[in-house]
Amino acid sequence: MQQTKAYEKVIEHIKKQIINHDLTIGEKLPPEREISEQLGVSRNSVREAIHMLEMMGFISSQQGAGNYVSCNFEKNLVESMSMMFILHKLDYGSITQLRFALEMQAFVLAVDNISKEEIQKIGEYILNLDRGKTEEECVIWDKKIHYAIAKASHNVLIIDILQALSDVLDTYITDMRREIFKDDNKEKLQQAHKEIAKCMIEKDLEGGRKAIEDHFDIINSTLERMKTR
Repeated sequence: MQQTKAYEKVIEHIKKQIINHDLTIGEKLPPEREISEQLGVSRNSVREAIHMLEMMGFISSQQGAGNYVSCNFEKNLVESMSMMFILHKLDYGSITQLRFALEMQAFVLAVDNISKEEIQKIGEYILNLDRGKTEEECVIWDKKIHYAIAKASHNVLIIDILQALSDVLDTYITDMRREIFKDDNKEKLQQAHKEIAKCMIEKDLEGGRKAIEDHFDIINSTLERMKTR
């Protein structure tokens, strides 16, 4: 049986305290010396554990002030998801399937949760997409529309996963728009965005689902064409 390393003992101890609500977000951890004595491990092991928990997003270390429980998982998630796509060599078909599932559910949730301010933002993004003078500008507003709907879902996991995929999606959206335009589908894509936003603003659930399906039908048909090259 593999022996538990000292730093793993510290990690499990801190995780258990968080799970049991003995430690909550923003609360300061006991001093390293105290944890060391309580668990019978060296202070180096405590430091190693805290460093690993910081990398995972559980802990925030502030120079001279101590270590605090945090919930900063985004950076770690971004790096993990980006590496996963690189190592698994996932293609745009896989990304499209994930986006469709997340964005469809985000829309359903956003219909009930969206605020007036969020509705206003989405309307502004659509206008800016219409007025975009360069493709670079259009890519920015395209991405903002999708993220605005995700944020309006108020589901932290959906928001964090899409944000974690940000770097991957930057390239994906740019490439997919370029390929879609080769099929002379620019107007169809623009109309799909407008319809999604309109249904979001009007809280039209069924219309929104149809608009999202139309949007991804354009992407999927482009992907099929790309396979035949």
